Amino acid sequence: MTEKVLDASAAAYVKAGYPKKNEKVSKLQQKVIQYRALAVSLMEILHAPDAVSSTMAFAVPAATQETANGVEEFRHASIQATLIMKPKEMNVGEEMRLDVEMVNAGGAPAQIIKIERAVPEGFELLSEPGSYRIENDHLNMKGKRLDALKTEDITLRLKSSNHGHFSLNPRIMYLDESGKYKTCEPEPIEVRVKELGVGGWLKGPQKKR
Repeated sequence: MTEKVLDASAAAYVKAGYPKKNEKVSKLQQKVIQYRALAVSLMEILHAPDAVSSTMAFAVPAATQETANGVEEFRHASIQATLIMKPKEMNVGEEMRLDVEMVNAGGAPAQIIKIERAVPEGFELLSEPGSYRIENDHLNMKGKRLDALKTEDITLRLKSSNHGHFSLNPRIMYLDESGKYKTCEPEPIEVRVKELGVGGWLKGPQKKR
């Protein structure tokens, strides 16, 4: 059932022109295939003759628990996210755009509470995205509901205030349908901010072509 749902989701993303989200769904499909293969091997063990060795019998409970946890991930809300940033190299004082693309890959709705570290150290937010508001460096998502297989994109316009190498690693906090807190930490993005020389400060930040 999960494979069929993911196949339909992948086809929809391709048709809608979201290749990166299609890639994420493909990764989830590979996980499902692995869990299915494990489940089949467990069924073979459970139907083996009574003369099965004690070593094999001991391995059954641990493997069964692992499979249950994997399937559980798809039954409940499961937020997955991807970060997209442009540019990845800039001068102090220049602007950048950070897109946080979220998808609920689970089978139940989620409530997104907040995005921690939405404004990374060394940057300042130029404007709040939509109806959401910034509290310190967190983005208050006001319990945004995200149904199964639905997406939500957040765009942050940031301005660099210090030079150096920075890691953008926001963490998404959300509730599943049972009210349980869960987190999602997308793969971080590294960005380099260069300090302008004397000539650069006199001319001001140059627009990139």
